[in-house]
Amino acid sequence: MVSDTAAVIVAAGQGRRMGGTNKALMRLNGQAILSYSIRAFRACDSIKRIVVVMNDYDVKRMQTEWSTNPVELGADLVVPGGAERWVSSRNGFDAVSEEHDYVLVHDAARPLIGSGDIENVIRSMRQHGCALAAEPLADTLKECGGDTRVTSTVDRQHMWLAQTPQGARCKIMQEAFAAWDCDANGLPTDESMILENIGQHPQLVACSNPNFKLTTPTDLHVAEALLQCGTIQ
Repeated sequence: MVSDTAAVIVAAGQGRRMGGTNKALMRLNGQAILSYSIRAFRACDSIKRIVVVMNDYDVKRMQTEWSTNPVELGADLVVPGGAERWVSSRNGFDAVSEEHDYVLVHDAARPLIGSGDIENVIRSMRQHGCALAAEPLADTLKECGGDTRVTSTVDRQHMWLAQTPQGARCKIMQEAFAAWDCDANGLPTDESMILENIGQHPQLVACSNPNFKLTTPTDLHVAEALLQCGTIQ
């Protein structure tokens, strides 16, 4: 298998809904949350390089609290984050864009991603130029007005929940980052949004593993239960 893909793991958030701490450093089943994503990407034959985006003070904190750091966990490089997630993503991309054919960006706050799902996103990315992990919407979707009263029911047939990893050929991603205008478009919420802005149509790839984002303490408890019952591949 060809190792032609770089992975950027974004771990520079502030975790406001988790009590104001970086979620990547929190404990999940006895390990730092960041360790799960690094391990999953390192197990992929297609991944050549792993870059973790983490600020210096969190790297030092990880060393103090966990007696380790991202490189010792398996990353090749650590670069600092930015004030917004998309800036952190771009910082990570800038560190790998000249050396690889493809790049994937993943949120460390999605620790349950499996290596098989990563490889599936990579295969789709190679075929279509860009792709992202996602989940078909299962619940009924409602639209509301300013008073939170339902105004309509939205057809969910073509609705998906975007997840990570998300990626593209490096040349496409470079063009997308360069073209994004925050003054005109506001802050992008993910890489797919940046790619869509230049006319790309990323391919959606459903994951076999649960791949939800750890946003609240309840999410952390659910992830720990899934790991302990052995349902994560």
